[in-house]
Amino acid sequence: MSSSTPATPDTVDDELFHPVGDHQSWSESYYFNFVDPTTGVGAFTRMGFRPNDGWADALHAVYLPGGRVAFTYGRRTDLTPEVVAGLGPVDPAVGNLTLRRGESFKRWDIVYSGEAQDMDDPTVMLAATKDRPEGWHRPAHLEMEVSFETLSEPHYAVGGVQGHFEQTGRARGTIRLGDEQWDVDAYGVRDKSWGPRTWQGPSGSAAKESGPAAVETGCFLNWFSMNFGADLALGGAVGRTGDGTFRGKGWIQRAGETLDLNDVTMTTVYDPTNPLLHETVQLRGTDSAGKAIVVDGTVMTICPTKIPRRDGVTFVNEGLARFETDGADGTPLTGFGIAEHWHAVPR
Repeated sequence: MSSSTPATPDTVDDELFHPVGDHQSWSESYYFNFVDPTTGVGAFTRMGFRPNDGWADALHAVYLPGGRVAFTYGRRTDLTPEVVAGLGPVDPAVGNLTLRRGESFKRWDIVYSGEAQDMDDPTVMLAATKDRPEGWHRPAHLEMEVSFETLSEPHYAVGGVQGHFEQTGRARGTIRLGDEQWDVDAYGVRDKSWGPRTWQGPSGSAAKESGPAAVETGCFLNWFSMNFGADLALGGAVGRTGDGTFRGKGWIQRAGETLDLNDVTMTTVYDPTNPLLHETVQLRGTDSAGKAIVVDGTVMTICPTKIPRRDGVTFVNEGLARFETDGADGTPLTGFGIAEHWHAVPR
């Protein structure tokens, strides 16, 4: 039996905007990623609404051949809880990015039309803008329309007034940057979250184990998702615990059945010249049916994003990665996805 939570009439509204809570950091976010296994072209999109703070923003980045990234950021400042309450089934939109709704839990379209920063080395964004070298990016026009059709029911990590679910899918469409064009036939993962989100540290079981002093600096949270075609995918998160190891949980989908992934650990090898950049990861876990899996990942391109903190910044380094594991019959499998590492950097 699958341990995922299927879409039902009681949960269908989780695709829409939820009533805004009283917490100052209440947030609602939509996230999508995908990687074309043939071309290596991929993308991630995150649109977050923070009505109690009065704003929403949208990160949209496209991974291109040769390690290039086309990066965009948009923001709107017209939000209040009353405005969000009136959005209902309106397509979420921030700046030049629109997420076009299809049937709930079945289809979305990711649509972007506007300017982008075309970067040969996206890790330049680890530096403050004033410290980046001249010509660190080329202005370019980006057009993208990609459909995301789901392959599984949503898997809920938590539901209710504060929720989070993830779902696998297939992405097809076209990306154009200036005079270049790529047709996309990809696999990926989406998620949806709502409730208070402070960005200051980890949450869940890993945070409870870590203790209050565990996240002073350094990497504290790793999120991952990967697809090995249509029949195998997995995702989840691990947080730094008191003994320095990264432990957590997630989900795994095999041939249409989704199970909890338990006892997940991740080890990371970093660039010896920059501890903010991860080079390889190894993931281990056991599903709720007792089957173990080991996945080795090689990070190909990192797109850093930055979140202000009270005491500094958090870098969320989005690593496009190639993953290797064994199939049910022992045949080696290659997949692609995102290895995302969070680093707290004090002032």
